[in-house]
Amino acid sequence: MATPRRPVGALVSFVVIAASLARPLAVHADEGDAGEHEDGEATVAVVVTAAPGVPFPMARRATVQVSVERALKRDKRLVVVDKDDRLAARAKRVPTDVVNEARALLSSGEALLRRGQAKAALLKLEGASVQLARVLAWTQKQELARAQFLLGAAQALSGDTKDALATFVALLAWRPDAVADADLEPGVILPLWEKAQKRARKLQGGSIELETTPEGALAYVDGKLVGFTPTLVEGLAAGVHYVTLRRDGHERRVEAVRISDKKAARLSVKLEPSRRGAELAAAEEALTVGLGAPLAPARAQAGFAEAGELLGVEQLVVVSAEKGEGRYRVFVYEASGGARLAAAELNVGDRELEDAFADVVGPLYEQVAKAKVKVVAKPPKKPKPRGPSIFASKWFWITAGGIVAVGVTTGLVLSIDRREPLTCPAGTSCGEIIFRF
Repeated sequence: MATPRRPVGALVSFVVIAASLARPLAVHADEGDAGEHEDGEATVAVVVTAAPGVPFPMARRATVQVSVERALKRDKRLVVVDKDDRLAARAKRVPTDVVNEARALLSSGEALLRRGQAKAALLKLEGASVQLARVLAWTQKQELARAQFLLGAAQALSGDTKDALATFVALLAWRPDAVADADLEPGVILPLWEKAQKRARKLQGGSIELETTPEGALAYVDGKLVGFTPTLVEGLAAGVHYVTLRRDGHERRVEAVRISDKKAARLSVKLEPSRRGAELAAAEEALTVGLGAPLAPARAQAGFAEAGELLGVEQLVVVSAEKGEGRYRVFVYEASGGARLAAAELNVGDRELEDAFADVVGPLYEQVAKAKVKVVAKPPKKPKPRGPSIFASKWFWITAGGIVAVGVTTGLVLSIDRREPLTCPAGTSCGEIIFRF
């Protein structure tokens, strides 16, 4: 039975340029964008599962996955990877050459523009805008927005104010909170930008119907999460908008869709399974065996090792939905060897899911910092060609016990002190965060 469409109002806000503005086009991460590598102390991935007998619908699982990833990203010590992006990179599905070329065009075009060579910059910035739109699944929307703004600036400084105005309005249709770079000839750029803002405010609204095969993909419009497919998104300014579709075990898709006030747009996409996604799914299933043990059993160790190798991560944060509304167990395990580094229990209560998990992350990683893991050295072996999954390798089962975890053995209970009592809505339970070892 198809999921009913859920109308979602698009929030549109505009920022008026002030003459004193002295910073470039706003840069911020968009939801659904491909992950950018950042410096951090640990590279982690999130695995979401459920205790035996606990109903856990796919939409709820995806919501928990996104909420935990967002919570972890608040901790600057961590680099949180998107699993399907990592699998795509491993399978050489990411058009790295095109991405690098697009970024090079943007960089060189901006450099020419800042040296006062607007006409020379035009061709490069046009190319950057086209190329970045083509590979938007593997870049950041902020990069495309910057390329489009700089293209409009180059057009304006080359004397083509008509095209510049059209470029600025098109950008503001999907990025209404963009601000201009006042360092680029403000006497020329800012008046045109303010005129474009006025026109953008008057753009008529339209809608788009989003469908995917399979259903249940997370849908984002212009970097904002709007729900699960199938869904209807309303209140979008007429113009081109960028739709991102993500579903666990499938490759990310980004499509440009033109919205009109005369007829609802429709986007129907078949999502392709991630290469080696079946291997990752098998590894994730295996690593939940004996979940919570200080040292994972042999089969689970194999799962942790396989998942770590496929994703290129050092740690796996495993979240298990438990019996009872809003109850979860959260663990941090070392990918190499399956040593448990931290553990917590969480009652969400009436808090937002992301905020509840964010309350856990800090104390969890305090435990990780104190955890002691001793690896028993083994003689190096000659590398062998990659064959079947690690679960079928006899040598792994023989040597899996070579890694020993030395952890904290005393119990610890930590409750979050709140000055005001939580108000629990009907059908939910409030509680405290409890850590156990």
